Amino acid sequence: MPEDDAELIVANVLRGLRWATVAVTLAVVFGLQVPVVLANREAYTSYAVQWLVIAVYAGVALVVAAETAWHGDLGRWRWPLVALVLAASVASTAALAPRQRFGVAHWSYGTVGWPLALLTLGGGIGVLASLLGVYYCATVVQVVLGGATAATFAGAVSVTAVTASFQLAVGVFAALLRRVAATAVAMAKERERLRTAEAVAAQLHADRRDRYASLAQSVTPLLGGLASGVLDPADEAVRRACAVEAARMRRLFAEDPTAPDPLVHELRACIELAERNGVAVQFAERGDRPPMPKEARRLLTEPAVAVLATAKSTARLTVVGLDGTVTVSVVADAPADAVPEVDSGGVTTSTVVTEDRIWVEATWRQA
Repeated sequence: MPEDDAELIVANVLRGLRWATVAVTLAVVFGLQVPVVLANREAYTSYAVQWLVIAVYAGVALVVAAETAWHGDLGRWRWPLVALVLAASVASTAALAPRQRFGVAHWSYGTVGWPLALLTLGGGIGVLASLLGVYYCATVVQVVLGGATAATFAGAVSVTAVTASFQLAVGVFAALLRRVAATAVAMAKERERLRTAEAVAAQLHADRRDRYASLAQSVTPLLGGLASGVLDPADEAVRRACAVEAARMRRLFAEDPTAPDPLVHELRACIELAERNGVAVQFAERGDRPPMPKEARRLLTEPAVAVLATAKSTARLTVVGLDGTVTVSVVADAPADAVPEVDSGGVTTSTVVTEDRIWVEATWRQA
């Protein structure tokens, strides 16, 4: 399904993006913020809280990494972890001296977006933006209640814009990847549809040419003779020849490789034609038949088609499969001279004539 293909592509790409975001999160926490915490110990009213928040951020990154490695899904645990990250960030700000807030020592303010981006990756940019907005509002309330800051309002806004832009870019990239993947799958589906249509058209054209070539050997001389007046439509032999060719054309037009049983499907088309001509036809099939190539089916059904086309009133047609052989036999009140002899392509025929009836049996053996 194209939707399934798109989701698979998105999942694979998001998996790589998630690994990259895990690496960035751990690098920011341990490479940038741990040194800040170590260098500004006096700025915190609770030094232990800062390390606890660092552990929360790093733990979330490791949990997401494990989820990615095992192709798992956090499921219902995702939102409790989001709440934990937000609560830890608020606690980090609360454990910071008011005059240090929005300053260098306020390390969690610019870092909280990375674990939030990890937990909401693939969920849409709106989710991450909303969570960051909630955190920023909570932090502003804490700063206002503290009454003193290490930076001006303009400076805080500048820091917020810079840090949030990188984190939101991850969410935007994930959303764009989903659209690109869906577009790529749609284009691939369209190319496959065009290739299939071209292949079907080529096959249909080849089938038509094959049918025309098969009919040209017998139908063209017959039509030419009728058109030129060499053949008399009132002649019984000519009328039988026309009936046989009409039955052959009906069989060729009924060829359908997608039919459950192509052999029976083609024979039934000839039976319907015979019944429209007033012939009562009894049909029976028995046994298991192996798949037959198209040319073998044509040769095998050739005698039966001729008998059905020239039968006067009744016919009994039987198809039997046994031990890798297929036999088509027909008994009818038809003239013997209308039945072609077939002895090629693995097909053999035998004919028995008794009074006004003829029994023709054609057998094909699987090579």
